Amino acid sequence: MNDKIDIFESIKSDAINELSPEILETGLDYLTDSEVLKDIPIFGIAFKSYNLYQRVTETFFIKKLLKFLFELREIPLLEREKFIKKLEINQETNKAGEKLLITINRLNDIDKAEIIGRLFKKTILGKIEFEDFSRLTHIIDNAYIHDLKLLKNNIYLRYVNDDIKSSLHQVGLLNQNISDVERQKRFLERVGSKSDVQPKFEYKVNQYCEILVEHGFKE
Repeated sequence: MNDKIDIFESIKSDAINELSPEILETGLDYLTDSEVLKDIPIFGIAFKSYNLYQRVTETFFIKKLLKFLFELREIPLLEREKFIKKLEINQETNKAGEKLLITINRLNDIDKAEIIGRLFKKTILGKIEFEDFSRLTHIIDNAYIHDLKLLKNNIYLRYVNDDIKSSLHQVGLLNQNISDVERQKRFLERVGSKSDVQPKFEYKVNQYCEILVEHGFKE
C-alpha cells in the first residue's frame, strides 16, 4: 500500500464538496466511520493504516484538517486541479505540501486552520500570491490566536494595546518605528503645552497584515 500523505491530492478531491458544518462538530468515532472522509485521500489512507492512524487521526489534528479543507469546498474542482497543476509545473508540490501539512499539524488552535483555509482559497482564486500565502502560514502558526482576531476589520489597530502590537510585530505582521519627538514637541509648543515628550514605538500594519485582514476572516 502506498501510504504517502499528500495534502494536495486531498485538495483536488471532489469529496471536499460534501463537507458540511455539522461534520466539523462530530466526535472521532463518527469521523473514522464517515464515508465522506474516506473518499478524501488523506483520511482514506490514515483510516486504513494503524501506524498512520496513530499519527494523524488524533481528534485535534483531524479537526484542523477539516477546518482547512472545509474552506475550499466552494471552489470548483477544475479550479483546484488547475492550481495544483501549476504548482506541479513549478515543481513545488512536494515541498509545499509537506510544509503545509506540518504547519497544520503544529497549529495550536483550530481557528488558525480556518484562517489558513480561507487564505489558501484566495490563493487558488489568484487573489494572493503563493509565496505570500506560505509566509502567512508561518506567521499565523507563531501568533497568538486572540491577537490575530483583534485585527479583524481593524487595519488601524484601534483598541490594540502596545504589548499586543509588539507581539504582532515580532511575528511579522506590523512595522515598528520610533516616534518623531521633535515633531511632537513643535506641535505641543503651538498649542501652548509644556508636557515632556519621550520617544516611543509606533506600529503600522505591513503588506502581510493587510492580506490577512482582507482575506483571512469571515465577513
